[in-house]
Amino acid sequence: MLKLINTQIRVIHALALREIQSQQAKLAYGFGWVFFDAFLAFAAMMIIKFAIRGFNRPGVPPVTFLVSGLIPWMMFQTTYHAPGGAIQKGKRLLELPMVTELDLVLASALRIFLVYTILFILLGVIAAIVDGIAPPRFPLGIALLFFFMSLMGIAFGFVLMALSRLYSPAGKFVGFFLRFAMIISGVVFQLTMFPPTIWPYLLWNPLLHVEELLRIYWFSNYQTPGISPLYVAESLLGMAFLGLLLERYMRRRLPS
Repeated sequence: MLKLINTQIRVIHALALREIQSQQAKLAYGFGWVFFDAFLAFAAMMIIKFAIRGFNRPGVPPVTFLVSGLIPWMMFQTTYHAPGGAIQKGKRLLELPMVTELDLVLASALRIFLVYTILFILLGVIAAIVDGIAPPRFPLGIALLFFFMSLMGIAFGFVLMALSRLYSPAGKFVGFFLRFAMIISGVVFQLTMFPPTIWPYLLWNPLLHVEELLRIYWFSNYQTPGISPLYVAESLLGMAFLGLLLERYMRRRLPS
């Protein structure tokens, strides 16, 4: 069993390296453009945030607040798009005996995770210097939550891919909804900026818990009611189980 697991890890590692080498390969500086594209998306949101002062909460460092919310959200959004594209791009690799659809997806997700981890660290350091604040008070908790956000993206991506194979327009409807989900997921608006009467409904969203916990672990004076690390763990386990179950079902029953 351990030998089989080690072999699959080596397969995923090789596929991840192939993913990195193939990104923007036709352009000068190749993989560097992936970082540039992600940075441009972040810069656009930063301009919007500073243009609309209502986004800012008194006493919260504005640049660090945006970094702590937007980079994890961008990683989640990019990751849940990965399964369908990774499988489509790697169809020929599936002819190899040791490569499965799950390997292709995990390799693509690993590449995305590495990109946004580097961005998160670099922009986090820059934001702390600009805002003149102390380092995060609980770095391990932030790292775990950032990793959980990636796993949620993978699981949600499998669910979305299954829905798209069963009903082609499903992805369009889900994508349309997620354009607005950023508003209620704590990316630019804190929970306390909404009317208290709708808090119980917003707190069903596990992404909101992740985003707010990131800031609680980052800022010493940041508090949000109703946020639970246990709920994040339970939601992740449920999404991962459902995602893997659907991945197995698709591999055996549904055409790719």
